[in-house]
Amino acid sequence: MRRIAIFLLALIVAGFAQAESPPVMLFQNGVTHDSTAPSGSRTSFAIMRMPDGSFAFYNRYAPGKGPVRLPDASGKEHTLLPHLPQDVLNSEAILKSEILSATQVILTEKNAVSRAFVKGEALTVDEAKKVGLPRYLDVWFQTSDMKTAQDPKMIWRGYNGSQMEYEQISNGRILVPYGSFQAHGKSLPPFGRHKTIIQYSDDAGGTWKESISKLISPCYADFNGSNEGACEPAFEELSKGELWMMMRTQAGFLYESSSSDHGTTWSPARASRFYTSTGPPNIMRHQNGWLVVCWNNCEMPPREEGAGVYGGRDALHIAVSDDDGETWRGFREIYLDHRRNDNPEKSGDRGTAYPLGAYDEEGRIVILAGQGQGGRNPILVDPDWIIATERETDFTRDGLKDWSVYKQHGPAKRWWQAREVGCALIQNPTDSTQKCLHLRKPDDLPSDGATWNFPNGWKGTLTTRVMFREGFQGGIISLNDRFFDPVNDWGEDLAIFQARLSQDGKLGEVQLRPGEWANVSFDWDLEAGTCRVTVDGKLASQLKVLNPTLNGLSYLRLRSAATEKDTAGFLLDKVHVSISDPYAPQVSAKDQAGQEAHYIKNVVPRWKIQK
Repeated sequence: MRRIAIFLLALIVAGFAQAESPPVMLFQNGVTHDSTAPSGSRTSFAIMRMPDGSFAFYNRYAPGKGPVRLPDASGKEHTLLPHLPQDVLNSEAILKSEILSATQVILTEKNAVSRAFVKGEALTVDEAKKVGLPRYLDVWFQTSDMKTAQDPKMIWRGYNGSQMEYEQISNGRILVPYGSFQAHGKSLPPFGRHKTIIQYSDDAGGTWKESISKLISPCYADFNGSNEGACEPAFEELSKGELWMMMRTQAGFLYESSSSDHGTTWSPARASRFYTSTGPPNIMRHQNGWLVVCWNNCEMPPREEGAGVYGGRDALHIAVSDDDGETWRGFREIYLDHRRNDNPEKSGDRGTAYPLGAYDEEGRIVILAGQGQGGRNPILVDPDWIIATERETDFTRDGLKDWSVYKQHGPAKRWWQAREVGCALIQNPTDSTQKCLHLRKPDDLPSDGATWNFPNGWKGTLTTRVMFREGFQGGIISLNDRFFDPVNDWGEDLAIFQARLSQDGKLGEVQLRPGEWANVSFDWDLEAGTCRVTVDGKLASQLKVLNPTLNGLSYLRLRSAATEKDTAGFLLDKVHVSISDPYAPQVSAKDQAGQEAHYIKNVVPRWKIQK
């Protein structure tokens, strides 16, 4: 019987291991994670939205070469199916129109292909002075059927600086939303220089109307970035026909709006439940019925002595809802920027932002995301992995690939500040075959910090092993609901729960011994608003919520508390998380307004406090 039990346990463990299939980065044109690789790797991959809401994939420059096959870092090829429909593929008219050169297109029920795109327009000196803009970025639309290669036509004239997606909804209407740069607009409060506008066509793009609704979001002084306002919108149709839109803002949250008349009018935009730094979202309806949101669940770092600092796009996240957006699961990192430990580019864009979502024939989610050199490539995501309720990290096996341990330091200039790796992996002092994470303050740079993402939990348990060394100056263990840069002090100040390890090795009411591992467990329940901390099974403390959250916990954050040089530091062994309630619960508009009010009171004033 014992052998049978062990065998069954092994099968269960093996089954769990197989179900845990983390995201896979795919590469185009043979380009791998090389920071010098050209950003142009993005140009070959394209997504076609099919009439039933599903997707097809093709090579923009060679659609006739068959299904898209892309390698991962190990060289294994992944095929994305279905391929572009053959009747469209063989249409001389559609190929002649070059409409398939777009990153995303729509296939209609009549096998016509449509695209919306932006085209630059030079302005004369007098025109530029009159509108307060250096040029226009006009919106164009093109539809080509299988008989005639139709030419594009301008459907809106002005400065469209932020078009993310467009689609044909269930009643046949085509919607194209985007952020409109206002004439003589300034990157200043109260609403920045963009408004989100929505155009729609009920005759397959023949004629267009503009919604009377103009969506705005607030912005505040001293934000570490450009106050663009409400822009770069994404939307999706809900099951009862309502449309749901979210927009990039600089207000700490994605802003949301809805329409109950197929996009003719929209509700005033308001803060959603989703925190963000300064990047756009993507919203997609999966074939299993899920709503899928992909965005940067990150906090923007502060300025450095008044100068702007790059940040807020080092991690891209995904969350899913199986009840049309009432509750949410996941909040998982699907793309940690492989360049996050490197010095940022002196100019230009970088990071993991600007996601475009789809799913393949097998139901795997495909996210095209990233900017800058070597940055934009497809990510293949297993839906089961998103809603997993367990995660662990083993430093010997996994190294630091799932951790962020960089630190910014020194003066900032033109959105640039130096970076380098902080924490180090060292040999486990009690087992030479294993590695562990060492946090300390070895020099004059900021004290070490580390962040690690796990499946979102309203209720769950995190266990780890901690060791401190003689002479260490203290440590901080926090549980957070979003990504903070590892050495940004806000990550501690805005934590949901926090425990401190004192210089003498005391964690709560329990004394740890130097040079010995202690088993530390955090059992949290956000319904009760408490977190029980135990050390080797002994109650150390009962933590209370320091800052409210609507979305539950999804980050472990570690930090050396040293203010002077500390080479002793503390060590961390394996980490394991088990989630017993993975749902971020339903919230009301009042709840969201309350969360925003807390942010305005506790975070926005910090923007004025320079390092």
